[in-house]
Amino acid sequence: MTGIGKVDQIVLQLRAQLQRAAKNRSRSSAGANRASPGPLQRFKAIEGSDAFGDGDLRKKFVRALLTEELGEELANQPEFERISNEVWTLIEGDEALRPQLEEALRQLTRD
Repeated sequence: MTGIGKVDQIVLQLRAQLQRAAKNRSRSSAGANRASPGPLQRFKAIEGSDAFGDGDLRKKFVRALLTEELGEELANQPEFERISNEVWTLIEGDEALRPQLEEALRQLTRD
């Protein structure tokens, strides 16, 4: 598979995760709250602060999406940080993907 194919897969996975997160948010707002917040809820909690620059915020967003998709247990593995950084680097380095990531971030923070 080419590099573009891998990037396309990442984008599709990020989009799918955002759709699932939106469904989960609508369910949880109508029902009982989770015992502990998930990665995207924790991200939303820090997103409003000015503690991070735009690049760091996007990087943390990608990490939160990957953690939400793959689970906390995997995210706690040492190799996960490297993989998360690679995914972020691929997205940041692609002029077509970076705006899509920024739009996904805006959609999450709007909800």
